[in-house]
Amino acid sequence: MSVERQQPIATLDIFDPDVGMRSVSLKGSSFRLGRHRDNDLKIPDNFVSRHHAEITFDGSNFVFKDNGSSCGSFVNGRKTDEKVLRDGDSIRLGRKDARELTFHCASVPSEESAVDDQQRIMTVIDETQTRFLNTSLLKMISTAELTTTTGTVDRLSALYEATSVMLSLKDLQDVSEKLLNLVFENLTCERGVIMVYDQKLASLQPQVMRSTVDSGNSFAPSRAITERAYNENVAVLSMDASTDSRFASRESIILQAIRSVMCAPIASSTRVWGVLYVDIVTTKKTFEQEDLEFLLAMARQAGIAMENLNLVTEQQKMIESFIRALAASIDARDDLTAGHSARVGRYSSAIAKYMGWTADDRKRLYYAGLLHDYGKIGTREAILCKPGKLTPEEYEHIKEHPGHTMRILSQIHFTEDLQDLPLVASSHHEKVDGTGYPYGLVSDQIPLGSKIIAVADFFDALTHKRHYREPMPIEEVIQLVKEQNGTSFEPSVVDAFEQFVRKEYIPNQEKRAAREASRRTSVTTGDVASVAGEMPAPSV
Repeated sequence: MSVERQQPIATLDIFDPDVGMRSVSLKGSSFRLGRHRDNDLKIPDNFVSRHHAEITFDGSNFVFKDNGSSCGSFVNGRKTDEKVLRDGDSIRLGRKDARELTFHCASVPSEESAVDDQQRIMTVIDETQTRFLNTSLLKMISTAELTTTTGTVDRLSALYEATSVMLSLKDLQDVSEKLLNLVFENLTCERGVIMVYDQKLASLQPQVMRSTVDSGNSFAPSRAITERAYNENVAVLSMDASTDSRFASRESIILQAIRSVMCAPIASSTRVWGVLYVDIVTTKKTFEQEDLEFLLAMARQAGIAMENLNLVTEQQKMIESFIRALAASIDARDDLTAGHSARVGRYSSAIAKYMGWTADDRKRLYYAGLLHDYGKIGTREAILCKPGKLTPEEYEHIKEHPGHTMRILSQIHFTEDLQDLPLVASSHHEKVDGTGYPYGLVSDQIPLGSKIIAVADFFDALTHKRHYREPMPIEEVIQLVKEQNGTSFEPSVVDAFEQFVRKEYIPNQEKRAAREASRRTSVTTGDVASVAGEMPAPSV
């Protein structure tokens, strides 16, 4: 039998400027440190990642582990990914000059204090999941009693899975596919479809389909049944559609020889989103009342999931419009730089694509690119629009804008997934060799997103006209970027940048130039034709 040692008493001493020295106890098998409020120790520092690091007890030792943070962790002054802690070790998160944490643990656990780890095992059901269990599910539970069958257990499991999984899905297609799979696993149905109401088309449209008979993956469900379920927000069951007075005369029922059919509205507290439809066409099997209750319960879980997806989508639209408005307010200060922030955001996202970033991560980087220059709202207009070379004093003034970006954006209550945006946006003038500004970060201390924005910003600035110079040729700019590979810019970013420019940017520029040339030609030809048409016909 496996055993674990009793955890000794350990603390972290922290110097807090407001309250002086304080200590926190390391309780439990894992102690989390980071900027987010859900950590055991919240550290309000923009150089600290949301879930920066953790300290775990492995049964013998306390082990410090960096969780892939943007700016790294230091134990006893050395950058560290993972290290066994000893009494008196100092820990700093994010920067070498960050607030110091001192680890203390004088005692060492003994074998005699070991306890059976089986005594520590317990099963917990998250109450946040149970609140979504609807009346149909509760009815199934109450009626099961002592006569519970394998089928009932399977359906209860399917409903619990739907409750647990669907709310974590972030895409309508994923929700629909998961739902239909669970339905087919627990009902004897031959065809099924999830239809979602399309506002533009003003009709129900198939989202996912499935069939186990010759009709394949594409079929037309009974419109009379789907529209009734949707329009009236009612569940429909027909044990024998061919003799059901409600539907027996319907052409779709007759042509498709539908025997038994069910349809449930996919609804939330605010609206009906669509319908869940299943039928049987080749066997004498019929759906029963308990089948309909299961289908309705599944549809309700889907309704909750779709409601959540819609709320997330609306929130994202609001955030993006807000960020775009902030970026536009900066670009509006100078006609020559109008569009710069938007281009840097797009270029950054495109470069990240060639580095294998996910779509969600690329969108967050796009937002940071949009706001990378927001601190210029504090730059004097005479300097911002100066046609000639800046004086040393003016250059120092304009170098303050990344710090302004950090201070302003840090006051915005961004959603959790955008907590790093102020740091990423404000660090685009940092250089991998440590000679950048405003923080003097070196190499791995610089967020990778900031390194990408740095190259995108450099490229766009040099390929567009400024008050003090004309735009430079693309190939010259590419060469300048490559010359600063490993000093100003991250090598992996430089490689991805060149791929983006040669595979996307240059071809798009050539296509745009060709379209413009074609347009000018057509205009010129049209003018000539117009003039010719006004000339008198030649005399005979």
